[in-house]
Amino acid sequence: MSGRGANKPTFPIPSSLQELESAPYNLLPYPHDFDDDDEAARAESFSKLIRLLEAGNRTLLSAGLGLFEVEEEEEEDFDTWNDNGRIQALYTLVRKSDSLAPATRGRLVKLLCDAVHGLCEALESGSGNAGMVMQSQTQQGESQQNSEEGGPANSGSYVVSQAFRDAMACHIYMLFTVMFLTESKEKLGKSLGNIGTSASSGRSKKGGKSKKNQNGDKGEDLAASRAMCAEAMYAASITMSTQKSKLWKRSVPDEAVVGLPCRIAYQILEAATGVVARKASSGDKALQMIAATVDSAPCLLNTVVSALVDLLHTYDHMAPLVAELCTIVNESPTNILATELLREIGRLDTSGYTDSNAAGNKASGIKNVAPFISELAAVRPRVVLSNISLLLPHLDSEPYVLRSAIVNSIGHILVREDQLLVEVKPDKDGDSGDESGEGSKLERQIANMAKTRRSLFDILCDRTHDITSFTRAASLKVLNDLTEKQSLPLDRIMPVTAIAIDRLQDKTVMVRRYAMQLLTTLLENNPFMGMLNPDLYRTKIRELEAYLKCNVPEEILKARDAAIEEAKNNNINEESGEEGDGNTKKELAEIESAALAAAIADAESKQESNEDLSEAESEFLAKVRGLKFASSAMSFIEVFENANDSFQTMLMSSNPSDVTEALRFFVKAKHFGLPCAVTGMKRALALMWSNETNIQEEVLRAFVEVFVAEPGTEGKELLPENQIAQNFLDLAGEATVSELASIEEALGRLVKKEIIPPYVFSILWTMASQAEGELRASAMLVISMAASADPKIVDSAYRLQNLYDAGLGDYTEEHRDWKTARSAACALQRVARAKVDPSSAKYIILDLITERLVAVARGDWCDDDNEEDTNSWFCAAEQAINAIFTISPAPEKVAMEILLGHQAGIFGSQEEPSNAAHSVRLSRFFFVLGHIALKLLIYTEVLSSSVRRANSAKSVKKQESASSGKKDKDADTESKEGNSDDEEEDAIEAELGIAAQAEAETERKVAEISENEIVGRGMISLFTPMLLRVVANEEGTYSSPVLMQSATLALCKCMCIAKSFCEKHLTLLFSVLVNAPNDDQVLRANIVIAVGDLAFRFPNEVEPYTPKIYACLRDKSTRVRRHTLMVLTHLILNDMVKVKGNVCEIALCLQDQEPRIRDMARLLFHELSKRTNSPIYNLLPDIVSQLSQLNLKQEVFREIMLFLLSFIKKDRQNEMLMEKLIQRFPKCTSIDQKADLAYCIAQLKVNDKCIKCLNDTFKLYKDALFDEDVLKNFMSVVSKAKKNTKLDTKDALEELENKLNENAAAGMENVKASKKAARAKKRAAKRVARKKEWEESDEEEMSEPEPEDFEDDEENQPENMNAPPVEEKAAKTRSGRSNRSRRGRGVLS
Repeated sequence: MSGRGANKPTFPIPSSLQELESAPYNLLPYPHDFDDDDEAARAESFSKLIRLLEAGNRTLLSAGLGLFEVEEEEEEDFDTWNDNGRIQALYTLVRKSDSLAPATRGRLVKLLCDAVHGLCEALESGSGNAGMVMQSQTQQGESQQNSEEGGPANSGSYVVSQAFRDAMACHIYMLFTVMFLTESKEKLGKSLGNIGTSASSGRSKKGGKSKKNQNGDKGEDLAASRAMCAEAMYAASITMSTQKSKLWKRSVPDEAVVGLPCRIAYQILEAATGVVARKASSGDKALQMIAATVDSAPCLLNTVVSALVDLLHTYDHMAPLVAELCTIVNESPTNILATELLREIGRLDTSGYTDSNAAGNKASGIKNVAPFISELAAVRPRVVLSNISLLLPHLDSEPYVLRSAIVNSIGHILVREDQLLVEVKPDKDGDSGDESGEGSKLERQIANMAKTRRSLFDILCDRTHDITSFTRAASLKVLNDLTEKQSLPLDRIMPVTAIAIDRLQDKTVMVRRYAMQLLTTLLENNPFMGMLNPDLYRTKIRELEAYLKCNVPEEILKARDAAIEEAKNNNINEESGEEGDGNTKKELAEIESAALAAAIADAESKQESNEDLSEAESEFLAKVRGLKFASSAMSFIEVFENANDSFQTMLMSSNPSDVTEALRFFVKAKHFGLPCAVTGMKRALALMWSNETNIQEEVLRAFVEVFVAEPGTEGKELLPENQIAQNFLDLAGEATVSELASIEEALGRLVKKEIIPPYVFSILWTMASQAEGELRASAMLVISMAASADPKIVDSAYRLQNLYDAGLGDYTEEHRDWKTARSAACALQRVARAKVDPSSAKYIILDLITERLVAVARGDWCDDDNEEDTNSWFCAAEQAINAIFTISPAPEKVAMEILLGHQAGIFGSQEEPSNAAHSVRLSRFFFVLGHIALKLLIYTEVLSSSVRRANSAKSVKKQESASSGKKDKDADTESKEGNSDDEEEDAIEAELGIAAQAEAETERKVAEISENEIVGRGMISLFTPMLLRVVANEEGTYSSPVLMQSATLALCKCMCIAKSFCEKHLTLLFSVLVNAPNDDQVLRANIVIAVGDLAFRFPNEVEPYTPKIYACLRDKSTRVRRHTLMVLTHLILNDMVKVKGNVCEIALCLQDQEPRIRDMARLLFHELSKRTNSPIYNLLPDIVSQLSQLNLKQEVFREIMLFLLSFIKKDRQNEMLMEKLIQRFPKCTSIDQKADLAYCIAQLKVNDKCIKCLNDTFKLYKDALFDEDVLKNFMSVVSKAKKNTKLDTKDALEELENKLNENAAAGMENVKASKKAARAKKRAAKRVARKKEWEESDEEEMSEPEPEDFEDDEENQPENMNAPPVEEKAAKTRSGRSNRSRRGRGVLS
């Protein structure tokens, strides 16, 4: 390198490493004395260069800045330390750094780092003042010259020599190049899937470490090398930042040199993709390098900002790193880096973000940039707030990620602003002695902060209705975070609650989940103390209002009394009437409310004016505040209570996330005493039957937290046993039948898991024995539920005695407590069947219990004059009979005893027969008759199963004994005993054949018993003729609804037993169904349910009556329709009835007025859509055909078809269905039918074959295109096809569109012409009719006689005849002729 002047650098930063071989550097690839004859010589030459450089480093460390001291006459000489030889050696080594041996490369990196550290330390130590003096003298001369010219005067600080600046620039650049090559190679290795590729390329020797260990060592060496280089580069950036006045004149840095640490920092940050990678790549040092550069060289700010924005666009991990960088830079007076970055983000071009043709990099870049906004707001909210005007325009842009990021940043700002507001307000109170100017300034500051918060909250609430679900969810999540951090203002609680409830109707699961979480958080952080029981607040409000009304100020009281007196006087003066009385009461109430409001306003105005209040006025004001607080709490509670339907919808959602969040909300609501929580938890228990295991577990967890565990302990700490027992009693006491089944399932699981303490059931036994009324029955019911999981709770002699006394004892008989009797019978069904053992205490007590159950089943305790008593008895009798067939060793005998008892009670004995039967007794008898018949069938099948299990066990035992005998054979007699084994096997096979024959015989006997014995030849058959007579009721003798319902139900149960009996009386059953009274919906609903059971048992016999079952879907009763659809749903899904031909009836249920019917119909079609044989596709043509003939409203037809067509997913089905629908156009009888068909076609998916089909069959529907609705639907098909980029038949699509437009225009012309022709035809017909009238009129005139004749006739007429004068009639005739002549002339003219 040639000599240079004192101020002219001889080592400007090159644009690339290869540029060093050209002027002004003129370096060579290798030094002249470089020996590269072979590998050994080459390695030695590299080592020689390393030693040369290391010697130079030692010189630098010992001499420091003195190496660069020069005299004025020597300033044109070469550098004494950083000469051409050193630079040449550095260039050669750096250029070949990738091919160096690991040790040599490590030495190169170390000497470069040592050199940079040495130069930095030399500059910071300030040694070598001679060189600096020379530079200061030069600066003084320049300063004097500038001052004479009016330029800026220099501060007179010392500046190092140019040689030092060149040396530092050279070594920093060489270090930068080594780091750049290392990072580039590492990045390439990662892209190729290799690890540690940037480490040495030296090969492992034989017997060395494994490849895995080598890669690990290389990774560690790479990390150590990175850390060393990053530390040196960081030291250089800090030195250049703090010592820039020594390095450069007027502290103006060389941008090329100062920018080197930033350039390598960017590359380091690219690799810092995580915590581990950030540490390995020295990401922290990289951030500090950039921060130091930004602080020391403001001229590089735009360059740094551009680079950071580019990194944000390119890498998704850069957002938190850049946000952290903004916290490191100097923030005095402002954070200029963060401000510039936000300004660049504000300038982002977001147009075309959603365009499918837009470049993918643009969308991904915006997606990567957006998180930076929220990350920066989390650490520097004030900076984002001061520049938020740059970001708010993006709320109207297309990328939802930007909108969501702005919403998140607003959340961070609001939390910080709330904290600042809390900090400022105490300062305001404490600085009351300051000057008024500072106080007003503080007040303005607080007012501005409050205004800003209101504006930000408005934006946040508006974004909950954003067009994108992600932004809506982000807004709700931010509101949830604000609520958790107590940053939600009190005046925003009600609006935010209303927003969250409204968002429960959102179509997106994520939004609904965050809305429910927000509601739960609002409950947890509500400002109205702990409990939210509305009864407490209502009582409090009444007390406060009464107090305030009694303590109204005197002047307001007088005005109120005067107004009341005036209102009463006005009422007296008016006419009295009910309406007038009501108006007077309303007017008086309004006067009272106005007086109270005036008193409250007066008290508040006195408080605001800082007047001295008396004790009474202070107390009055305190009561006013209490009233406002209670009223606000009541409003908060009512918002939740009014949203109970939305909560129930979430609970019954098909999405598990909705169900889980709803359950968690109800748990919290129960802890706070909200009434909706109780109904919600009861409804939630139905989810115990869900197919999702996680939902079942969530329901059980919620059940424990609400009824068993202490609030807030997550089930770890249980409530006291008394409280648990009371919770169970309250839950079971008000539950419906379906809810009781769910409660039983939940209790059973808790008992199996041993979560419920045993002492709880002791308390329940005590209550069942000592309590009265509903509490007694509820306690017995809870015991029976728990016994379903653990029979030991009731299955012992002691507990059975308690059950006998408590559930079936004297109290139950005296009070006719059928609920308790029913609960006791349910508990007995958990007890094992008794074995005949007169010495057993359990057998004795069960025998006594059976006697009481017989009394219950006979209805011995019933009151015949009270029909309601019998209605309550039915459930108890049913469970009593079930219990008898469970615990009795001979239930058929007990059943006969029950029937004989009923017979005696109704018909009397042989000694005293009865000629009349009480309808209530007859109802009870028929109920018991039918249920006993059904239980006998079940008992027969149970016995048959027991016999089969016994035979199977016997056969298995014989096989096991035969196998064990075969193993014990002696080896000596193997051949002889082999024959005996064969004989044994033959015997076993014969035995097995006999067993199979016996099993078949058993099944035959069971079938014969069920077919012939129970209702054919048994005792029950004696009463079936009477049963049939009552059910038929041919003469209308039996008018009791209860009797008819009981008899019909008994007949249905008997028909379930025998096929022949069922087939014989099906006609009678359906005739009863058809002829049932309109007001007896219970009878029709029972028959429908029974027919469903018959269809399961005897499907072939019931199949001819299927249309009559479908006809019940049109019943006026909602209950009957619902039960019919439920029965049909089960039958269809189990393939017991055919759908085709009647499916239209079910489709109409999709638009039923009852929501439950609509939901069940939707469920049926959803289940059908899951089947592989595509039943909905096969049924759709039939549905369209039948619906189009019913003259339905257009919106009803289209809503049904829109739902059904949504299940057509396959392309082939779409194509075939479109073709079938088009083929129906010629068969349509009206244009409305054609419009409906076109609507169905428009809902189908479109592909190339569909377009071809529309073109090929165009002649079938072209005549209907004149109708606007038809044309609109076909054009929607065309527009849908255009959006499908996969379509290859664009020409066919254009052809179809042209034909549609042309034929539509032609059709409209034809329609207009036909309408015009019809109008012309109508006018012509009118003219013909008018002409005919004229002709008839002329004929009449011609036939009229002369006036003289009229006079003669007039004389001969009677006197009482009032004929019109001849002159008047002639005048009328002339007038008519003249009018006709004028009209004729007008037409001709």
